[in-house]
Amino acid sequence: MQLSKRTQYGLRAMVCLADSYQRGYLQTRELAAREGLPTKFLESILSALTRGKFLASKIGAAGGYRLTRAPKDIMIGDIVLRLEGKKLVDESSEPAHTGERPGEIAVRLVHSQLSHAVHQVLFRMSLQELTELTVQQTRGSQMYYI
Repeated sequence: MQLSKRTQYGLRAMVCLADSYQRGYLQTRELAAREGLPTKFLESILSALTRGKFLASKIGAAGGYRLTRAPKDIMIGDIVLRLEGKKLVDESSEPAHTGERPGEIAVRLVHSQLSHAVHQVLFRMSLQELTELTVQQTRGSQMYYI
């Protein structure tokens, strides 16, 4: 499964917002600078996430974007579904069609298993879990000199 740039950037922004959840609102330019993302594209993504009720926005000097719920209450699969704009996972296991060749059945079965595995990963991981894993990876890669 390949995530679009839109979804990749959206996940990066959501992890940044989750990491700053207690702080409150973050401005678009701060998010863009932290993650090295194009501001205009990020604004479009943040608007979509606001329409999807993941984010709240506030205009003004103290404004920006913040999560509408705690990171533990937001599933990664829901974010990906919102940003991809199409059904991500097809969990239906259709019966064999009349005249379907064994190879076609095999491919359909593999696709079904892959879809199920993707669904399991995306809908069992919360934004909080992803943020915690990200912070651990970031801290693990830092070098300390004495």
